[in-house]
Amino acid sequence: MSNLEIARGVLELVRSFGARECCVCAGSRNSPLIVAFADSDLDLYSFFDERSAAFFALGRSKLRERPVAVITTSGTAVAEMLPAAVEAYYSGVPLILISADRPDRYRGTGAPQSIEQEEIFGPYAARDAAAWDRSGPLHLNVAFDEPLIDE
Repeated sequence: MSNLEIARGVLELVRSFGARECCVCAGSRNSPLIVAFADSDLDLYSFFDERSAAFFALGRSKLRERPVAVITTSGTAVAEMLPAAVEAYYSGVPLILISADRPDRYRGTGAPQSIEQEEIFGPYAARDAAAWDRSGPLHLNVAFDEPLIDE
């Protein structure tokens, strides 16, 4: 499956949860997600700072009473969403945190931007989309291989 097919699948999943808005923090690793989401009917908000994007999404989710997504690139950019994830967890706000990641083979190798992202939010975000009950955040960690734009 191509990276863009994976990204389109993430988009459809996000839309199926009722999200109509997404905050985007662009980077190279998340470019397949950006391409897919930019070509959608979602309202997109562009941010340089992941922490600001996550808190903006949290506020929009509270206001709209529906999930709002946030897309970040890999590495420490993902960690910047932790404060908003904790707030969403304790407030019961549905927030969809989407992080791009490097392939599994890069983990534990010291490769740039390859921190352990899978469980970075610990108990503060669900990781199983099928079981997510929208009573707090959901974390979707999506691994993309090179070339990133592969169609």
